[in-house]
Amino acid sequence: MSITVGGIMSGLDTNNIIDQLVELERRPIVQLQEKEAEYQVELSAYGTLRSHLNELKSAMENLDDEGDLDRFSATPGDSDLLAASADETAVTGTYNVTVSQLARVQKLKSGAFTETEAVGKGTLHLQVGDGDARDISIGANDTIEDVADAINEENAGVKASVIFDGADYYLTLTAEDSGADNVIDLTMTEDGTDPADPENTDNTGLSRLYYEGGNVGGDAQGGTGNLEMTQSSRNAVITVDGVTGIERDTNTIDDVITGVTLDLQDEGDTTVTVSRDTSSFASSIESFVETYNGLLDFFEERQSFDRDTLTAGDLFGDSTTNQIRNRLENLMSASVPGLNANYDTLVDLGVTMNDEGRMEVNSTKLNSILGSHFDDVAAFFTQDTDGSEGFGVRMVEALDGFLDSDGVLTTRTDGIQRRIDDIDEDIEAKGVRLISYEERLRAEFTSLELLISEFQSTGQYLEQQISGLQNMSKK
Repeated sequence: MSITVGGIMSGLDTNNIIDQLVELERRPIVQLQEKEAEYQVELSAYGTLRSHLNELKSAMENLDDEGDLDRFSATPGDSDLLAASADETAVTGTYNVTVSQLARVQKLKSGAFTETEAVGKGTLHLQVGDGDARDISIGANDTIEDVADAINEENAGVKASVIFDGADYYLTLTAEDSGADNVIDLTMTEDGTDPADPENTDNTGLSRLYYEGGNVGGDAQGGTGNLEMTQSSRNAVITVDGVTGIERDTNTIDDVITGVTLDLQDEGDTTVTVSRDTSSFASSIESFVETYNGLLDFFEERQSFDRDTLTAGDLFGDSTTNQIRNRLENLMSASVPGLNANYDTLVDLGVTMNDEGRMEVNSTKLNSILGSHFDDVAAFFTQDTDGSEGFGVRMVEALDGFLDSDGVLTTRTDGIQRRIDDIDEDIEAKGVRLISYEERLRAEFTSLELLISEFQSTGQYLEQQISGLQNMSKK
């Protein structure tokens, strides 16, 4: 920037004059900034509105599909014997269940080893049931702890542990899966011997871990080898409503009673009662009402007008917000065509507007209707007939219409953002011109000061000359 003399010669406060002229020229930029601030406030308000609408949509998506509502619960008569759960395919009723036998895994135990004793060099061949056989290399100096680690690293369906009784160390093997067919085979090929040599089954070296077969049914201890079977594998056996001899290889049974999963825990007789789970349906309705009330709070705050202070909310009189609010209010009060006339509005279900202008749920009435007219309530929310869609279906469609990329809310916010972008560009352009304007003013005032300085110098010279002439004339 050029150097100015600041009115030294003219006596004018040129810097103040320039600042005032620049500030006057800046006024359109300030007006644009104020307008942009208004748009930003409006855009923020729309962002909050979008958040409320998304929350409402999430709540309604739990109520617009019959699969989300048609839930069942399964309750055992004796929870010490079994636990039970049910899915949407279950059938209501009470089932008599006898647990005759629990499924369990096979367990094996080796003979005693010392802590540092080398087990023997060779290759273990491990297989559980009809699973894939795994080959596990054992080194010449490997201890029983090393053998357990090598087995576990294979993830072959067996968990190996080492138990210390205070004097000796024992290898234990536990099959991961229960069931009579999941028996452990552990054979080996010791280094320096023929794989077919019977010495691989003797009680020396690595052969001390030999075990083959394992289950002779029931609780009988069977199998051949040098490991002791401490627990035989077996199936679970149950009876359901007189159907006996039902066997499964696990204590979690989900294919006997339609839509019901049984988790067996002990032997004995009990019942399992399957009933509709209306509590989750009622909770979804209450959640929707609570979310909608949050949206009403937003409308009341942002569309308010205080007559005493003459202050208005950010969205007071806003046409887009009014459109959304009116659409939702109409849906909340509308009936669903083609249904039982006693259950075709929210009011019929116990959902009403209170004196404070908020929705509330009469839980007693709602739970009673769900218990006696579940299908009617479900149809009110989920009916998908063209032109007679259920309340939940209509609400989700309406909310999508507000929130989608071509919805009214998105269109409005995109329009505001474009205006903000245009203002930013205009401010930037005006800012560049303002800088040039200020520089031009300062240059002009500097030139003025220099010109005045020249005039003053000339005037002083003329005064001196005139004074000299006058003195000569007097002489």
